[in-house]
Amino acid sequence: MRAARLLLPLLLTSLACVPGGVRFELREGEGEGDEGEGEGEGEPAEGEGEGEPAEGEGEGEGEGEGEGEGEGEGEGTFESPILIDSFPFHDARDTSAAPGPALDEYDCSSANEGGDAFVYRVLVPERGRLSAHVDDDAGAGVDVDLHLLTAPSADACVARANTDLAALVDAGAVYLVIDTYVSGGVAQAGPFTLDVDFSVVDDGDCAMQTSTMRMFWSSCPAGLAGCDDSGAVPVLSLPVTGNVVKEAHLVTVDDEFGGSWPGSFTDGIDAHYALSAAASGYGMTRDQPWAPAGEGGSQYGQGATSAPLPVLDEAWYLCMYWRDRPAPGTRMIVKNPANGRAVVASAGYETGPGSNSWVGGATEEVHHWLQHTSGPLEIGLAVDQALPLGPIDCQ
Repeated sequence: MRAARLLLPLLLTSLACVPGGVRFELREGEGEGDEGEGEGEGEPAEGEGEGEPAEGEGEGEGEGEGEGEGEGEGEGTFESPILIDSFPFHDARDTSAAPGPALDEYDCSSANEGGDAFVYRVLVPERGRLSAHVDDDAGAGVDVDLHLLTAPSADACVARANTDLAALVDAGAVYLVIDTYVSGGVAQAGPFTLDVDFSVVDDGDCAMQTSTMRMFWSSCPAGLAGCDDSGAVPVLSLPVTGNVVKEAHLVTVDDEFGGSWPGSFTDGIDAHYALSAAASGYGMTRDQPWAPAGEGGSQYGQGATSAPLPVLDEAWYLCMYWRDRPAPGTRMIVKNPANGRAVVASAGYETGPGSNSWVGGATEEVHHWLQHTSGPLEIGLAVDQALPLGPIDCQ
């Protein structure tokens, strides 16, 4: 299973902003039929025996490798869960040494989770974003999955992911279950590492301005409400609801290319992922490359302004194929009508995608928080241009 980062609660494809090929990808936790595919490797913890804590830990403690680690006593069952009450939290265990199964199946998924499991009880200090990241060793046949529950019951499952999941949670206790997937009657048990973190999600007014925007399209997309191509150029009325593609990454002012640009789609991309995660505080498995070189003479990772972006603006940027590009940093709201989740995005740094099949494009971070794999999104200019970038709890 690839490294994953999980965020809990209730409130839960790829294209550069330029003409070009589109690559669709499922969010972590989708496509249970492909369980175990494309997952990264995790390393087993040292010194773990059945039912025992990892090396160097006191009796009943979790992993002791840093801040927030191993805070809770408990063997990892619903009756005696491992407690997580400070963040960040890190743990390393092995489901082949787990105390037993938790639930064979969860209402939020049809996957067979009949293997042994560890149960964590997470104390959420206030309404906000809870994230968790799990690594296992898919190459060695290990496949453990993440489940978020509001109570110790299959029908209380609100989210499930192979590796990565994000959610907004209220203050109180929730359960995080690391359960073993069963394939062909064989439990895919083995070692894993878990990282859990929490951050407050700003609440604010998600109101959008009523405005119009001239587009570079040759004509309006068929059936797109609010688009008028009867004049010299198509004019789009905002807010608009339509398809939004997943964007590639752009170079930031803190990426270390010495005034130059990446030499390929993946040159320095892992360092960029780490930089973005640290600056935004948003944990997820990032896998999009740099924006492609070539269109209009651009370099890899170069946006329409031809200059590196501020780190937070890059993490949450949105683009459209606008003729009159807004000022860099203009706040736009991106909302998923399917679940009400919203993000404050930064506009004005990139233009595209060129195809009118898409009303716009947004980073993989935006899509991840919106739990978006398909279907239309609503986008528009924020009334409040002072909103902080990133996930927002609309009030």
